[in-house]
Amino acid sequence: MLNLELIDTLYNSLSKEDQQSLIARLFKKSKQTMSYFHRTKDISLSKLEIMADFFGMPLNYFRADSKFKTDKVAGSINLVGKASVSTNLMMENQLLRKELDGRESVIQAKDETISTLNQLNRMLQAQVGNNIKKEDGSVAFRAG
Repeated sequence: MLNLELIDTLYNSLSKEDQQSLIARLFKKSKQTMSYFHRTKDISLSKLEIMADFFGMPLNYFRADSKFKTDKVAGSINLVGKASVSTNLMMENQLLRKELDGRESVIQAKDETISTLNQLNRMLQAQVGNNIKKEDGSVAFRAG
């Protein structure tokens, strides 16, 4: 069973532009709205996958018995009611994805640097080898 309240909360927290984008992805050119989820008991897996991808969360996140679901959060001194932990998790997930993308870019740059250094190393080794041949009296090829 889906957590319709969570779906409504997530949808309502989006900007109008993002709401329209989600509707377009979910329903293509159909005139459906988010009330579809309240009216329909048999929601297709593809629609759930679209929502999960859109919000960057696993499919189980939208289940009524999900471990992510929470209405109240115990604070350090008092009880904080109706805290939007789900939105915070979504934002944290997006930040972690951006950080991961940034680290992948750093890794790619390091790989390119290592490749360039290896190539330079081979060139220097070849040059040193040519110089050693010259010192031994061997005939060395000179680039003209």
